Amino acid sequence: MTAALLTALAIALVPIPAPPAQRLLVQATTAFDGTWSGTGTLTGRRGRGTACSAEDTNRRFTIQNGQISFPYDTRHGISFSGPIQADGSFDLVNGQNRFQGRATGSELTATFTGAECIRSFQMRRRRN
Repeated sequence: MTAALLTALAIALVPIPAPPAQRLLVQATTAFDGTWSGTGTLTGRRGRGTACSAEDTNRRFTIQNGQISFPYDTRHGISFSGPIQADGSFDLVNGQNRFQGRATGSELTATFTGAECIRSFQMRRRRN
């Protein structure tokens, strides 16, 4: 092989970093990573509305690598998982159940809409 060909191959094998926009997107979506906890207040009953439980309920979920993992009510098989957007918004669906909201900094507001209940959530990110 010639020296020019070897040089060209060496240059081709040098890893190229991601463009700044891609790095910013990854940083923005992981900016909300952590454990979130707070209270959901019952704001409405739908249908039979008998399975809504207490007026207030405490819940906890995690965001890791920009992905929400929320075991909302494991007894009834209701859990949510999916991405949080760079602006902090999310909209997750599981069957007839929906969890949507927005995080700003260390605070999050969201609404759970289920087949029987509607809850308004106020949550804060906990320090790990």
